[in-house]
Amino acid sequence: MKMRLVGYRVVSTIFNASVPIMDILSNVSTMDMNEYSNSMSFEVIYPDHNPKDFFVLFNITLKEKDKTEDDSEGLFSIKFLSHFECDKDIDDRFKNSDFPIVNAPAIAYPFLRAFINNYFINAGYPPVLLPTYNFVKFKEKHKI
Repeated sequence: MKMRLVGYRVVSTIFNASVPIMDILSNVSTMDMNEYSNSMSFEVIYPDHNPKDFFVLFNITLKEKDKTEDDSEGLFSIKFLSHFECDKDIDDRFKNSDFPIVNAPAIAYPFLRAFINNYFINAGYPPVLLPTYNFVKFKEKHKI
């Protein structure tokens, strides 16, 4: 089955600048995968209305240590939705394969990285480059 990235959308973003969050953002590219995995998650969504489409929703939240989820000071959060289309209807075999949990996120992630980098540059801040991410190792770690 062939798939392609159709497009992407930023669903939501929050950025409340503080010196500690800027320090975190300036060092995010050097985070190890385990540390970064605590800040980044994704899920695959299969809409009922179109059996050939699926979405990968990334959620990244970087915040100051000891801050709660409700405290938005010193926070950067983004939800990024990637839309994929297949040439055939999606079945359980496809859903249980590596495509939706390894290949599709690996295809979409560079667009998320570029968006975040440009977001900060256009906002007048230094560039923020998310670390590279190994979705194969993610799958192995979480035994998906």
